[in-house]
Order: sequence, then structure tokens, then C-alpha cells
Amino acid sequence: MTKKLDAKKIAAIKAKLANVKNPEKKAALKAQLKAAKKVAELRKALFKAPHAKKAAIKAKLEAAKAKLTRKSAAVFRISKRLDAKKISAIQSKLAKVKNPEVKAALKAQLQAAKLVAELRKQLRAAQSGQKADLKA
Repeated sequence: MTKKLDAKKIAAIKAKLANVKNPEKKAALKAQLKAAKKVAELRKALFKAPHAKKAAIKAKLEAAKAKLTRKSAAVFRISKRLDAKKISAIQSKLAKVKNPEVKAALKAQLQAAKLVAELRKQLRAAQSGQKADLKA
């Protein structure tokens, strides 16, 4: 069960990494991927380990899970900051524009960017069962 979850999490991080352009976010995603791989590796080792070594591996696994949580939070923080930057850039463009067609397009873009930021915030706060509903 956890093997499939680990594989899904790693695949999701790799998919995000393939599409990201911001170097800071790319570095954060790489760190998150590395931490996720370490957790998967330790879970596999825990399953195969003799009883005498399980306690030590469990301790390492807990530390690796904590690190993964920190790395995931860092990715979220960076995404949140980039969303805010994008919104403020659109707002500054909107303030300068005179053409009504361009202004309407920028307003629509601003609304979409705000929606993305809000959904990302909700996704972060949601329980795991609700996340699938929010992603749909």
C-alpha cells in the first residue's frame, strides 16, 4: 500500500518538476523529490530488515518523513510567493493600460491568477480525502 503511495508521490513531484520554469521552485522540488525517494527507500528497507535493525530504521524513517514535510512546506511557500508576485505584476500592468480590450483581458487574467492562488491555499489546508475533490 505505502509502496504505491510513495510511487505516486514521487511521480507527482517529477511531473511538477518537468513543467516548472522558476529556478528557485525547481531547486525546492528537487529537494522534495530527494526526500521522497529517501522515505520510499527507508520504507522498503524497514520491510526487509531483520527484527533487530527495525528500531534504528524506524528512527531514520521518522527523521526522513519530517524532512519531507519540511521540503513540501518549502515548495508550498515558494509557490505562494510566486502566485503573489504574478498577481501584483498583473495588477501593475492593469493600472497602466488604457485600451479597454487589453484591460478586460488583464482583468480576466487577474481573476484566474487569484483563483489559482485561492485553490492552492485550500488544497494545502484540505484533508487528504478532500484533495481529490479540489483537484477535479
